[in-house]
Amino acid sequence: MPVHGVKNFVPNRLIQAKSSRGLSSVNLADLIGVSPSSISQYERGAQKPRQEIVEKLAKTLNVPMGYFSRELKVAQPKNLFYRSMSAATKASRIVSEAKYLWMLEIVDYVLEYLDFPKLHMPNLDVPRDYRKIDSLRIESIAKQLREAWTLGSGPITNVVRTLESNGIVVCRTYFEAETQDAFSEFRIPHPMVVLSSDKENFFRSRSDAAHELGHLILHRNVDQTVLNKSSEFRIIENQAHHFSSAFLLPATSYVNDLWDVSLDAFRSLKPVWNTSIAMQIMRCRQLGLIDKIKEKRLWINLSRRKWRKKEPLDDSTPVEMPSLIRESIRMLIEEKVKSKEQVVGDLLISGNDIDNIVGIPGFFEDISRPFRPTLKRHIDTNIVPFKR
Repeated sequence: MPVHGVKNFVPNRLIQAKSSRGLSSVNLADLIGVSPSSISQYERGAQKPRQEIVEKLAKTLNVPMGYFSRELKVAQPKNLFYRSMSAATKASRIVSEAKYLWMLEIVDYVLEYLDFPKLHMPNLDVPRDYRKIDSLRIESIAKQLREAWTLGSGPITNVVRTLESNGIVVCRTYFEAETQDAFSEFRIPHPMVVLSSDKENFFRSRSDAAHELGHLILHRNVDQTVLNKSSEFRIIENQAHHFSSAFLLPATSYVNDLWDVSLDAFRSLKPVWNTSIAMQIMRCRQLGLIDKIKEKRLWINLSRRKWRKKEPLDDSTPVEMPSLIRESIRMLIEEKVKSKEQVVGDLLISGNDIDNIVGIPGFFEDISRPFRPTLKRHIDTNIVPFKR
């Protein structure tokens, strides 16, 4: 008799789970004891895996069994803005995008029960053609956004909280690639910003968040094909860099605080404005306070002090942590709308993955633990109770 596969197996789920673990088809085939061509057929839907193979896939990829029978309903990303599109980061992007789909599923799930802050993206008269966005326009847009969000002209206390309070969902995850810092996507009703946990640098992370905000504000009309052209990609990245600096360091108020254009002055202002020395060098160049020669000299001196990779105070402050999704999950459970078991069962994502995406280490860890029996109080015995 012919052996039939699992009829409701969803090929895209295998692709997603395999990608999220950074495995190739050859690696996965070797782990579960089938041929690479079989994995390829499962992914294309040309063949359905047998039940025992699905069980091996679930165990190897650390996903619930039902995961492979759940249709993927979230819309596939259209335009993802990465800080690097180099070949060196391609493998990392594949992993990140697979996990990103899990993030979107968690967000959609939570939105069934809770309302996030309404998206507040004012009309800032951004040209549809990104090539028409010049430096003066970026300065004006950053200033207008600060005014619309009532941030004043001083240092922003918490960039991540500012984004979340204005309807932008922020997540942190491990990219497992030093060259990849963050990415973002403009979605309705809530745009997404994903930051890296690989480098726990408070100052750099704030810059990354503001950089991705720049993409959301300036580049929502940019087509993905443009991002694949290196010359155009550089233009778009430079615009987002400029926006980040203008948003975090408003020209007039920052210059009023700047008592000297020097590394020592930048260092003293670093904990005041919560921006790196490197960003301050670039900001001074943008504002015309230094020319190219002076800027080059500052970069050379930064290297001489061995501050290019790690600046003073970099370890002084914990990174800003997103709280919107984390507190939403907590609320669902604390208000007894859902139990932990129900959340994991509804999402069909492993508890460990939910912990990492939501940012609550160990919160769902006990879901996979066996129940621990306890002795009846009235029994007097020397039996040793079970240990965890």
